[in-house]
Amino acid sequence: MGKKVETGLLLTVLSGATLLIVYMLFHNLGAGYLISTDEAYHATNAYEMYKQSNWIVNTYKYAADYFNSKPPLCLDMMAICYKLLGVCNFAARFPSAVGGLLTLLVVILFLIRRDNLYSAVLFPFIFAACTPFFTFHMYRAAEMDSFFNLFFVIAMISLYEIMYNPRFMYLYGISLGLAFMCKGPHAALIFMIGLLYIPRIREAFKKPSRVVISAFLAALLPVAWMVKRSMFDGMQFIDTLMFGETVDRVSTSDENFSKPIIDFIGSNVMQLFIITIIVAAVAMVVIKLRSGNRSITVVTNFIKENYLLLVWTVLPVMFFAILKSYLDWYIYTSLLALCILVARLGGIVIEHLVRKNPTVAVITTGLIVAASFFFIVPCIKNDINLAGTGGHPVDEFTQDMLDFAAQYGDEYAGRNVYLLSDFRQYSKQGHWECEYVAPAEMYCDFVAVDGTLDNFLSDDGSLIIVDKDLWDKYSSDLTGHVILQDNSYLIFSTDMY
Repeated sequence: MGKKVETGLLLTVLSGATLLIVYMLFHNLGAGYLISTDEAYHATNAYEMYKQSNWIVNTYKYAADYFNSKPPLCLDMMAICYKLLGVCNFAARFPSAVGGLLTLLVVILFLIRRDNLYSAVLFPFIFAACTPFFTFHMYRAAEMDSFFNLFFVIAMISLYEIMYNPRFMYLYGISLGLAFMCKGPHAALIFMIGLLYIPRIREAFKKPSRVVISAFLAALLPVAWMVKRSMFDGMQFIDTLMFGETVDRVSTSDENFSKPIIDFIGSNVMQLFIITIIVAAVAMVVIKLRSGNRSITVVTNFIKENYLLLVWTVLPVMFFAILKSYLDWYIYTSLLALCILVARLGGIVIEHLVRKNPTVAVITTGLIVAASFFFIVPCIKNDINLAGTGGHPVDEFTQDMLDFAAQYGDEYAGRNVYLLSDFRQYSKQGHWECEYVAPAEMYCDFVAVDGTLDNFLSDDGSLIIVDKDLWDKYSSDLTGHVILQDNSYLIFSTDMY
């Protein structure tokens, strides 16, 4: 096979794999309700910021929000999407999907620049096989993690490139600052990895002005935002961001040290890593590429070349294991690093195999891709294609809000609205869960007020939304009140017939 034909074939496969990722990112993106962890909260924050033309202070139910205490960059992106695309679930999630696509393209360009087309072709399949990215709290969710991890990836690639061009230290600084503006103190991981990588890039530190400028670029946006935010509530939010949430989580944590380690080892990408090693070893044995001693040299060279990726893979997992403060998405950045490692390993092996035995190279590539599809197909079939079709109570509530808005327009916008629902057994009756707040605000511009039936009855001009399953319990008190909507939920006004 000629070189041009081979390159053309690889680029065709790469284009097809990229289109697969585009489908996984954007198909049915707006389907399904905004979930409580922490998507509905963030979508509501962004809606209120959009409505009030406020880019600095995140609010929830129109009060300063000190619960989800994060800098506003990703919320601002959602607010911009509300303005451009309309207020809807799709717009809330769109920035995350774009962040996923940009991450894919950045890594592909890096692999083409520093490795070969084989690694670049493998990466999208391995990336897609890391299905948590596409199912929870990442690329298809109204969350901060997508762009945080994009800037994390850019920072790590910048560190790697500093060895070849010290000016990449500036991009590292900018990426660190932007990552902070997404998730606050989590960006410290980028700084910690940078410290551990200094021995490899010590030549770049011989020019102090470069280090000073890089630090300035990292601090510029966070400090400017902190100054502006402090004009609103002093240091209260900054203190909560930097110390409150983190300290509280660590001090009250009862997590097991091994939890993030077990989750990481059991991930799809780790399984692909093991499969890639096995397939590569068998292929090399079959065509006798290397003697035993030479094989050891190949392994040590790979470890040396990928020292940064190995640190990036391990450090976040161990960091949260030691703190015993861990949520599933905290190790997503480690999974991204491992995706790149698997692609680099597979690409190097396939490049050697192509020269020795193209048939074995094709078989090796096919096995790695097939193993990836073992995870990809169920994700597309069960999670992406069926998104929003499960008849969840909040899906029904969301549709009711859309129907109400279509029927009444802005007639009831700004009204106090109460809710009676048994969605969560632990909820007190009359308490708005954030899954309900988001569609009520976004589609009907309701003001969600916690309260009981008595509060509604004494609040002239207000509305109340009642789960039909609770009608028998409250029918005697609500009979005679005007029913504005009778779908999955009943909506009453204080007006009487």
